[in-house]
Amino acid sequence: MNKMDKIKTFSNFINKYKVSFMSFIKNHFKKIHLKEQLGQIDGIDAIYLINLDQRTERRDRCLQQLRPYGIVPERFSAIYGWEISQEAFDEVGLKFLPPMGFLFDRRVFFRPSSHQDVGERLNESSYGRTCVNIFTIAGAIGCALSHLSCLQDAFDRGLETVWILEDDFTVFQNPRYLTYFMGKLDQIVGKEGWDLLYTDNHHIFPLREGKYFHVRPDRPPILHAYENFLVGDDFIQINGRAELHSTLYRRCGMKKILEYFHHFGIFHPIDIELYSIPDLRMYNLRSEIVGHGGSTQSDTRDRAF
Repeated sequence: MNKMDKIKTFSNFINKYKVSFMSFIKNHFKKIHLKEQLGQIDGIDAIYLINLDQRTERRDRCLQQLRPYGIVPERFSAIYGWEISQEAFDEVGLKFLPPMGFLFDRRVFFRPSSHQDVGERLNESSYGRTCVNIFTIAGAIGCALSHLSCLQDAFDRGLETVWILEDDFTVFQNPRYLTYFMGKLDQIVGKEGWDLLYTDNHHIFPLREGKYFHVRPDRPPILHAYENFLVGDDFIQINGRAELHSTLYRRCGMKKILEYFHHFGIFHPIDIELYSIPDLRMYNLRSEIVGHGGSTQSDTRDRAF
């Protein structure tokens, strides 16, 4: 059987038995007590700020940046992945089952790990164990669960458009301009024509372990991560990118993302994992409104507490 035949056979298996891969990830989402947010930014129903309880200085910096514009996000007490238990790891990661693996030849973690760990290779003795990509260290698992908790909260509340911020963003221009850009994208592709809009102009998909960094053991390779297309004067349609520091989500996008993770669990860091979600329509601004602040200190990459 050649490689393309293997991919086709594997795809048929995954589509037929997807329900058997259901994860228990929702058990590890965190509840949010969202206050009503009225009139902050037209067209945005809620603004979430993901921030660890220990990072009060980051919270204050974020609020200070938004204060001149009359914007007060709802703080989400972030999930600290470095404290995740093995039991939780086994419920949120990818359960390795037959016939997974024959298209995947990279190392994985079978437990919450750090950059210092080298991981292990998958083989037949790995069946039944939970694994994640070696770039999905413990901090990245907490980051993913934090983002998904916010999306689940927004979806359960029936919200149509939300803005999720990480606590190391930087405001480059008035965030109220986002109303204009959302309206313009609606005119171009329709209100139901986009799922995510990143509010900066960074759209680089990272190259790690060669071209196929994004491959999963349970999914056939998808080869278009590096393609992007200009859409009008202000947007770039992308298939994948790194960084979720400032992202707008439409309800249709929330639904796709949550359904995907409920079925398949976490394998890659969440910013990279979004690439694997079928038909997720992602757009970048060509302007820098709110984006990464350039901080070199990351609670996702390094354990500080």
